[in-house]
Amino acid sequence: MVSGSLSDKVRKRKAFVIAGYGLSTVTKPFFAASSSWIDAFVVRFVDRMGKGIRTAPRDALIADSVSESRVGRAFGIHRTIDQLGAIVGPIAAFALLRVVDIRGIFLLSLIPGAIAVLILIFFVKEVVVKRSSSTTAARITMLSNINRAIRGNRPFVLLLIITGIFGIGAFNFPFILLRASDLGIAENLIPLVYATINIAHTAIGIPSGIFADKVGKEKVLIIGYSVFAISTTLMLVLSSQNTLYAYILAAIFGLYIGISETVQRAVIPRYIASELRGTAYGLYNIVIGTTFFCSQCCFWIFVG
Repeated sequence: MVSGSLSDKVRKRKAFVIAGYGLSTVTKPFFAASSSWIDAFVVRFVDRMGKGIRTAPRDALIADSVSESRVGRAFGIHRTIDQLGAIVGPIAAFALLRVVDIRGIFLLSLIPGAIAVLILIFFVKEVVVKRSSSTTAARITMLSNINRAIRGNRPFVLLLIITGIFGIGAFNFPFILLRASDLGIAENLIPLVYATINIAHTAIGIPSGIFADKVGKEKVLIIGYSVFAISTTLMLVLSSQNTLYAYILAAIFGLYIGISETVQRAVIPRYIASELRGTAYGLYNIVIGTTFFCSQCCFWIFVG
């Protein structure tokens, strides 16, 4: 929230994105020196701080870099490449474990992180945020930005309410993995179910973004929520121990994740002017993060 609003105030995003990715890159290798859960907790906490710093300004930078008619495609490309890294990374780590230990893996993680930061510094172009003539830098604060983003902006407020309500009720991938076990998937094959989720998630990002640009982002977001409803229905009605059902369920759930995470972010620029997009994405991520936390707490209370 703070970094997004500050990027609106100074009318620049790139420095916050670099700071966020840089903090995570520098922090992760310290897992190699961790000797207790407290050490690991601190490293992970700081790593997630880096994500918090970069996410809202990064999404605003993506939105500012393309026209509104192509923003779905832009977020689809980002979602696909980001998720592709989440697939390739563990595979690379698994291969490297044959020659180095787990602590060495964390040290080697500095290399791709450093490459990403260098690309950000030298190849990503800053987009100067346009400011309306009635707004002056002296009057811009985080609270004033939040007020301006919400006041009189009914579509954006409704989007936050809808995503918040949906987020509280939505379950995450651990539920799918538990259900896969119930459907007869052996414990050593559970990672394949998780891989199925990630592959479907990766595959649908760009197509859903392009489709959203053509037919309307709200319509495709409804499709994404409907796909989640289908996966929920399958969770309830599938009872026989058939391993094929587990992979079908995982694929459908992955499609829902890919569509929703692409289109929810792509619809925001339609409602919010460039000068407030950092704040808007900060608000969006607070809603998503808070409701996700609540849903996970409920999951572990009632299931875990």
